[in-house]
Amino acid sequence: MANKRVGTPTPRKSGVVGPTPRKSGVVKQSKKASSSNRAFYLLIGGLGVAGIVALTYQSTRPKGVAAASPIDTTLPAVQSEGYVLGSESAPIEVLEFGDFECPQCGRFATLTEPDVRSRLINTGMIRLRYIDYPLPMHGNTWNASRAAACADEQGKFWEMHDAIFANQDRWDTQATNKPDKVLKQIGAQIPGMKADQFNSCVDTKKTQAKIQAHLKIAESRHINGTPTFAFGSDKQIDAFLTYDQFKQYVTLAVAKSGKAAPGFTDTAKKTAPLTPTKKGE
Repeated sequence: MANKRVGTPTPRKSGVVGPTPRKSGVVKQSKKASSSNRAFYLLIGGLGVAGIVALTYQSTRPKGVAAASPIDTTLPAVQSEGYVLGSESAPIEVLEFGDFECPQCGRFATLTEPDVRSRLINTGMIRLRYIDYPLPMHGNTWNASRAAACADEQGKFWEMHDAIFANQDRWDTQATNKPDKVLKQIGAQIPGMKADQFNSCVDTKKTQAKIQAHLKIAESRHINGTPTFAFGSDKQIDAFLTYDQFKQYVTLAVAKSGKAAPGFTDTAKKTAPLTPTKKGE
């Protein structure tokens, strides 16, 4: 019966069914309107999801990221030229501009520096000066620099320096948003450290102005990355260095200075061209 109804060509039934094209048009318009509404609601829904994701990120990201470079302009300027290791009579001084959260600085401190100390510093060939250069992309580096400066108040900078780098994965931005707590634990393990004095110094950010003075030195020298080493008066290298590479630059700087330390010989090996690290690596 249904087939007969649809297929009957009589005028009468055609008249009844005649308005179909117009109804079909109405249906198409409704479908277009429905599609348009669906797209609109999908867009609104997408924006809502994006907003939720953004709020979630803001609430869960490490707190240190928001204050990666907390310059306190209210503090009076202080004079500080970093931390020195070695003899004043050494023929040259090597400056290291470092960031405690920088992975390449950590590599240098743990892999290269032990040999630098035993074979170049302790033998009187060079004097090493470390100057903080906290980079803005490292959320917890200021905390580490302040903690190291607090240790320096007790004559423990280099011990804290070594411990901070050795435990970099415990207190860096990826590990915690409460670095001071971890840094105080690290400081407490250093022999002879007065924990109460150290903890109070860390909590009050007592050494903030000192780190800002170091940052100013780095900026005045147009330091672009860490670690950066300045050998003698002019040679500045922005790269991680192996011991042999480091020794090579020392040899050149000593020769240029016209001075020499007892027992100093040019035994540096030829090395491959250096590959500078990018800022913040």
